[in-house]
Amino acid sequence: MKTKLLSLFAVFSLVACTAPVTQQEVQQAQFPAQPKQAEIDKEVAAFMKAKIMNPDSAQKECAPPRKAWARQNADKPADFGWMVVCDINAKDNSGNLTGIKSYMILFTTNGVKTYDPTTFFLNINEHVQFLDLIGKK
Repeated sequence: MKTKLLSLFAVFSLVACTAPVTQQEVQQAQFPAQPKQAEIDKEVAAFMKAKIMNPDSAQKECAPPRKAWARQNADKPADFGWMVVCDINAKDNSGNLTGIKSYMILFTTNGVKTYDPTTFFLNINEHVQFLDLIGKK
C-alpha cells in the first residue's frame, strides 16, 4: 500500500511540473484564418449532435473566437488556433434543463478539436490559454 501511494505521489508530482507553452512556441505557431460565423455554427451544431442528448432543445451561448493554444494532456504538445467557448444547457429525457456546461472548440490548421474542461487533470492553465491573456495577471 505504501509503495502504491508513493508511486501515485510521484506521478502527480511529475504531472504538476509540466512545462508551460513558451513564448517561442507562440511566435512560431501556425494559425488558420479566423473562422467565419457559418463555420463556427456548423461545428458547434455537429458537436452538439454528437455529444448532447437532445441537441435541438439545448440552449447555447458561444463567445467570439480568440487565438489560443490547447492540449488534452499536459504532457502533449499544444495545438494552436482559434478557440470558441460555448456554454450549453441541455435538456434531459424529461425535458428538464440539466445545467450549463462549458465546451471548447479549437479551429486549427489540422482541423477542429473539441475539449471538455472537466476532463483536464489538474490546472486548466496547463491545458488551454488564450494568447491575449499570456503574461497578464
